[in-house]
Amino acid sequence: MKKIFLFLSIILLIGCQNQPKLKSFNNVITADDSLNIELSKADILTYHSDKLGLDITYPSYLRHQFLEDEQMEVFLNDDLSLSFMEQRLYKGDDIFRTPGQQLMGMGAELLEAGDDYSLHTGQDGDFEYYAKVIDDSTRIVTIILRYLPDRAGAAEGLKQYVHDYVLNPNTKHSLP
Repeated sequence: MKKIFLFLSIILLIGCQNQPKLKSFNNVITADDSLNIELSKADILTYHSDKLGLDITYPSYLRHQFLEDEQMEVFLNDDLSLSFMEQRLYKGDDIFRTPGQQLMGMGAELLEAGDDYSLHTGQDGDFEYYAKVIDDSTRIVTIILRYLPDRAGAAEGLKQYVHDYVLNPNTKHSLP
């Protein structure tokens, strides 16, 4: 009886070796994965900021934060935020340092510069950021995307949004 059981076990093992192996899947969802899932389902919303004079388009997974600051709008979700800041330029006003210079003074790297804009990247504490500074000769608008490094994948679409942002009031901003 033992010999028959042993014989059948060996035949079963030999037969199983020719079977295709099942793939194993990592079923652990990270914070970046969950935000990517939200991003894929996001609606695109538009917020008109009277204080900045801008129509701001943003994904529905970010929440607008009401701030007393008259020169800033912030949209965030946990450890991912998108900030819009404005600095008006008037004749006779002395600006000691432009926002681009301030970013570089904080250790930001200049990625690209054009006639009326500059792109910067850097790190502030635990957060990485990607910023665009736009100068339209009457004001300077700074857009900063801040995120934790483990959210870098989810931030890619917003980086492209920041990169492509222009101050033309007739331009419809959208996310990739």
